Amino acid sequence: MSDVRVFNTSYTNTLTVTAIFRFNGQESTFQLHPREARAFDDICNALFGAPSSLGAVDFISDGADGDLAVTSQLRSPAPGGGNVGMFVPGLTQSAAQPFTVLTSLVNGDARTNVGVYNPNDVPITATIRLFDGPFSLGTVAVSLAPHAVNQYNDVYQLVGASSVVTVDGYATVANDDARLPLFTYAAEADNLSGDLILVVGQRDVPAPAGTVFPSPPPAPTSTPAPPGPGPTPTPTPSPTPAPAIAMNFVATDFQWTINGSGTTAVLHVGQAYELRISDGDPSGRAAHGFSGVPGLGIPGQSLQPGGAARVIQFTPTSGQVGAFPFSCNQPSCGSGHSNMLATIQVVP
Repeated sequence: MSDVRVFNTSYTNTLTVTAIFRFNGQESTFQLHPREARAFDDICNALFGAPSSLGAVDFISDGADGDLAVTSQLRSPAPGGGNVGMFVPGLTQSAAQPFTVLTSLVNGDARTNVGVYNPNDVPITATIRLFDGPFSLGTVAVSLAPHAVNQYNDVYQLVGASSVVTVDGYATVANDDARLPLFTYAAEADNLSGDLILVVGQRDVPAPAGTVFPSPPPAPTSTPAPPGPGPTPTPTPSPTPAPAIAMNFVATDFQWTINGSGTTAVLHVGQAYELRISDGDPSGRAAHGFSGVPGLGIPGQSLQPGGAARVIQFTPTSGQVGAFPFSCNQPSCGSGHSNMLATIQVVP
């Protein structure tokens, strides 16, 4: 959940502040008197009445630049969960850039998640590129609806570089349209303690045209020793992995239906799944979308009514046991948008 604090830094002016929850487009307006602070614990529920939801909150003030200070604290809502979580500062519009760099990334004893928020009124496509020194480790494609956010968990594993151990990696995030700025961040989690650190994306410049990013050199291989006397041992065959189980997630006006009935998908640790996500309404209707599940590293998806399903391969791990909500990320789909909530439940 997210606990938000707001503060009026002015000694003379009362501020009128409008908070916009991008999950469902709901707005709430309030006033802050000079030097007044207000707290909104679990803001999604307390201010917008939308529990088990996720999305960005924009704050718009009628004051001068710097009059409104906003901070938030993200922490686990699970029973026995943490109370400190991660501190997140409110960012001004100038912190959004079409090309940003995230530095001091970690992997090994800790892991790094990368998030992107689209503050624009149009959809965007962008690219996260992960580096180890001069070497490009791989890329992650980003597709976001207007005012949508998604987090790409364990980004080193996501690009197939989980064996890289580093405390000074970096990543760039580039919007395909250089006219449209994005907010970017990295959330770094200690694998043992669970401690979290936030890294805010900084303005960067694109590489010159024609730049080629080299791939890391192959790891050295050792020459096997010649076999000794005696019979050659028979290799033990590797177990055949279980085939992926198809799970159908269908969005219609105004609900999610999973495998034909219900709004909860129960997934088992270690079992491979093929998530087939589609908009089941007929062509010509307002489109729905899939918010993604940041806690599971499942990215959001744009959907088309009557269109082909988006297919995502996913295998839950033991560190992902729990309940993870998701929603429609297209507020323009209709008046029942806020009801489109469903859950992925990961069990041992």
